[in-house]
Amino acid sequence: MKAPFLSLLLALSAFGQVYTPPAPSQNQPSTPSDTVTRSQPNSSSNNNANGGLLGNEVGIFNPTSDTISWNGSTWAASNNRIVNARFEKYLNEPENVSSEADAYRDTIDQILAHLSPHRKGGPVFGEAVALLPKAAQYPGDAKLCDSLSNAIYTAILSRKDVNKTKELMAAIEREKKKAILDADWKARTEKDPNVGRTNSGAGQGDSEGTTQQSSQVGRGAQSLVYAEHLRRIAEIEATKKTRELETKVKVELSKVQYQALMVQFFVQRRFRHVIMASRFYNMIWKEGDGTLYIDEGSDISKMFSESLGVSPTVSTLDSLANEAIRDVDKGVEVFSFLVERDELESASKRLAESFIIGEFMPSVDTLPREKKRKVLEFVRGSNVLLNALDSKDYTKAAEQIKHLKGKAKDFDATKPEAAVATFTRASDMQIMMAKNHLASRDMEKAQESIRKAMEIWPQNPKLSEVDRIIESGGPVIQLRNDFDRLFAEKNYREVFKRQHELAYAIKDDADRQAKFRQVLENITDIETAVGGAKKMSNIGQDYAAWEELSTVHKRFPDDPDLNQFMTRLAPKVADFTIAFNKAEKHEEQGNLGSSLSWYYKALHLHPGSTKADEGVKRLVDRALESHNR
Repeated sequence: MKAPFLSLLLALSAFGQVYTPPAPSQNQPSTPSDTVTRSQPNSSSNNNANGGLLGNEVGIFNPTSDTISWNGSTWAASNNRIVNARFEKYLNEPENVSSEADAYRDTIDQILAHLSPHRKGGPVFGEAVALLPKAAQYPGDAKLCDSLSNAIYTAILSRKDVNKTKELMAAIEREKKKAILDADWKARTEKDPNVGRTNSGAGQGDSEGTTQQSSQVGRGAQSLVYAEHLRRIAEIEATKKTRELETKVKVELSKVQYQALMVQFFVQRRFRHVIMASRFYNMIWKEGDGTLYIDEGSDISKMFSESLGVSPTVSTLDSLANEAIRDVDKGVEVFSFLVERDELESASKRLAESFIIGEFMPSVDTLPREKKRKVLEFVRGSNVLLNALDSKDYTKAAEQIKHLKGKAKDFDATKPEAAVATFTRASDMQIMMAKNHLASRDMEKAQESIRKAMEIWPQNPKLSEVDRIIESGGPVIQLRNDFDRLFAEKNYREVFKRQHELAYAIKDDADRQAKFRQVLENITDIETAVGGAKKMSNIGQDYAAWEELSTVHKRFPDDPDLNQFMTRLAPKVADFTIAFNKAEKHEEQGNLGSSLSWYYKALHLHPGSTKADEGVKRLVDRALESHNR
């Protein structure tokens, strides 16, 4: 029972509850105002189509792998950041044995005792309800007892309204019977006064008189009064049916509201509140119908019927709550036993399971902090081990494994020891291969092996041996590494500065030589352009200097020296650059006249501008071509 129950509990606690109230009729009264949230009734297919969170999509707990799967993703149930943080906070908290907490627990026990079917003299509804406000005053109750008392009040009002409706129905029935009797009397007794009277034959040829008809229009069953009686009888019958339907809907809605609160208690793991609510339910609705309004096609319904093998009823929630309480108490009992035997790994798992299920249970809440601290030290050590494995610090992982094995007798080090052994050996093998490649002077393969060794185990102490081998092999390898690093970083200026020492190190490498020559040529072009621009600027030809550098800048936009000099020069040539940029922009947009005027302005500022002159000529040619067409 434990694994399916934990599956149900984790699914509900993670994602809330689903409720499907009965479909309202057209004559249904307005929704009553209360504090219970109700979802609208939807079919299973509609929920699936709309991506409904609950009723059709429920997180599933897999006890074999200790994971929760939901919405296409999977999380570790025991190795989750939120769960771990909450659990660690609990392990540091002192036991809750204050006088207020004891009084609260005693109050809950008294309520359950008053509602127990085994109580001598039977359950006492009023005394149990009277204790709910007292329990709600305790902060740890979170006013849930207030919510329960409000739901009970709403249910009782609904029951009273049903009784009043029954009285009204009786009065309506009496009126209907009276209308029927009146109509029957009128149909039987009311006749025309001339009925049965014979006319004497005074006319010519009449030998006998004629007899009057037995009834006439406007009398008896043909009268308007009789028709009004029939209309009133039909109206009374319709009113009766409407009242009966409204009464039924009110009863069902009050049940739905109350059941929603019960499921909410179960989702919040307030199992003692679930038991109280179920016992109040049985005393309010004594007809014995405890079926929960859950969509038959939903995953919640399947969780009850298939996983647990029970139907979703109020009694089901009651039994599940009792089972949860028993399971939590047993888990805490087992935890205490394991702690005394220093089997801390199993103890931490049992306490974590009990905490997840029964965080608000007295047995969990009153557990001594001294016992929890023993588990806390083991949990922290386990987290350190996990972090060391995640960060590939296998030296720290090996130390932590040894520490945990000495602290907990039942610590299973099989998996972490296997992981440490596998990755350390793989890293050592790559280092051995790197040493062999260095001996054969195959630097490319040596670098690749070293890279793989560092990816597997970045802090492998044997990497220092490779460093010593490289250092003893002379500066050539280091210079090659420096060249590769600088080229990868696009730090071409540093390559240019160190060209003489780097040239010797890469003289036998054709690929590096090609890259090196290209860097020298590029930097030479930049230096030549910057040197010429500086001379022009010194003699007042800032516009010419800028135009010279702009051509080079298009080829090397990331060179720091070029960008620095152009930044210093920019304020001096701002008017020229603005005019030239606007001319190019208008030319791209097809505004030939505006573009030509801006090119002329640029030429006016810098008569020797090659680019502005080319722009003017280009636009003039385009204008002539357009005119000739």
